[in-house]
Amino acid sequence: MKFDFEPQKFRVKTNLKVRYSDLDTMNHVNNAKYLSYLEEARIDYFRQLTDYPQNRSRFDYVVARVDISYLAPLELGDSVIIHSRVAKIGKKSLEIHHAIEGAREDEKFLAATAVTYLVSYDSEKKSSVPIPEETKKLISRFEENLTSEF
Repeated sequence: MKFDFEPQKFRVKTNLKVRYSDLDTMNHVNNAKYLSYLEEARIDYFRQLTDYPQNRSRFDYVVARVDISYLAPLELGDSVIIHSRVAKIGKKSLEIHHAIEGAREDEKFLAATAVTYLVSYDSEKKSSVPIPEETKKLISRFEENLTSEF
């Protein structure tokens, strides 16, 4: 899924640095590492939203799907900023948009965009569950330009 990257719509920015262990044989970040970057960004998002991980029970989700569009390679030493926002709240799912921006020397560039679909999950019942209303309201207050299916 594609979306227009408008930085002002993304309240959460996660800063990383490309490490040697992130590289593949082509000397750029391996595609699988982007999933780890997105995981860091999701944790950072929920941490900024509330007291996660201390109150982890508010955010019991599983990743149902990730769509990534690779636009430019990231290289060793690049600074990485992952912009994240919840763009849509469903009955049982969240749609998170990410823009992965790279920077080297004085140049910034869009390296990738991604959409992560999270499903609210009850690990004891081993099934999806509705997102609590309190959580929906918390995210809605935090975000602007949000599509919601309350």
